[in-house]
Order: sequence, then C-alpha cells, then structure tokens
Amino acid sequence: MALFDKFSLPVISSAAAFLISIILNIDTAQAALYRFSFEGEGVNGYFTYDDTAIGTPDSPKSTLYFEGGYDYKFDLGEKGVFQGTVGNPIVFLPRQEDGLTSPDTDDFIWEVRASQRQPASEFALLNYFHYPKGTFGESTAIRTTVPSTAILDVYPNADFPNSIGNLLYTGTVQTRIERVFEPGMLPALLGVGAYFIFCRRQRQGKLIDI
Repeated sequence: MALFDKFSLPVISSAAAFLISIILNIDTAQAALYRFSFEGEGVNGYFTYDDTAIGTPDSPKSTLYFEGGYDYKFDLGEKGVFQGTVGNPIVFLPRQEDGLTSPDTDDFIWEVRASQRQPASEFALLNYFHYPKGTFGESTAIRTTVPSTAILDVYPNADFPNSIGNLLYTGTVQTRIERVFEPGMLPALLGVGAYFIFCRRQRQGKLIDI
C-alpha cells in the first residue's frame, strides 16, 4: 500500500473512472437501454427502450418492436402531456415508390396503443420523428443513433386501421440518443469509486496513528 499513499484523491478518482469505463465496455453485445430525448419550441420529452427488443416486420420497410420501450414523456405544454411506462418503437421507411402518398423520409416512431396508454384511452398515441431519406441506410433495425434534427408529428387519437386521427403538434426538434445505465449497474460503479477512496483514507488513518 506504500505506492497507494503517493496518489492524490483526483488521481484515485481518475483511476476509478477508468475502471468504470472498462466495465461499461465489457461485452457491448449484451442488452443495453437507450434513451431518445428531444426538445423544441414549447415541447420536450423522451422515451427509453431496449436495443435487444424483438422486432416484427410489418412490411419490408417497417419493423415494430412491440413493448420494447419502458417509459416515456411527451410534454407539449398547453397542448398536453402524454406519459406512461410502456410503448413500442417502430422504424419506418415510407416510400412513394411503394404507393404511399407521404414524403420519402426515414421515421423513428414511438407508438403507444390504446390498451397501453395511461390513463386508459380508446385511441393510440403516435409520435413520428421524421429524418431525411437515407438516414437509416435502408435498415429498419432499432436505432442507437440519430441525426440532431427531426420533424416531430404527434397524433394522440389514432384509430387503426380507420384513421390516424388529428395532428396535434408538428415542428422541428433537436434529438439525441444516449445509452443509460442498467438498473443493477449503478451500485457496482459507485462501489468501485468508494472502494478506492476508502482504502486511501484507511491508509492515511494508520499513518496518523503511527
């Protein structure tokens, strides 16, 4: 422990941070949670999802990740707040060449079905984040990265397959995706840092006693 005495608290903290970074990068193929967040004029929010959620193709250009999301909040200010604990990420690549009349975009969608909404509703909630065509490389894999800017369209009263309902909000938002800690990871990370600090203080106490 003599060598340990030569290290200052900042050095020890840096070492702890280094170990934490190693832990975070171990087996990156394992399940990870991601948080998609957005902010624009009068709107902000987020949704969280698992990147290993099983996808079900709706079509060659659309994949639904049913109940792959855990919590969400869409704060539209005076137009309302929509939040809950379950939702469905969808990656959709609408193309006019496939007979669709909508513009060609790459869409990351947060869907909450009527049975999933809180409080209960007879309608689904649909939130489209539109990105330029080609952004997703023609892939409908669940997203772990997105550009910084999107057009958000919010439809709170979708009644499939009859109607998508009214457009409550549309506007430009800033978007980002960040990896978040697994529920059991944070205590382990805090423990690493605490161990280093504890060992140093114990050693300092022994030197004072001497």
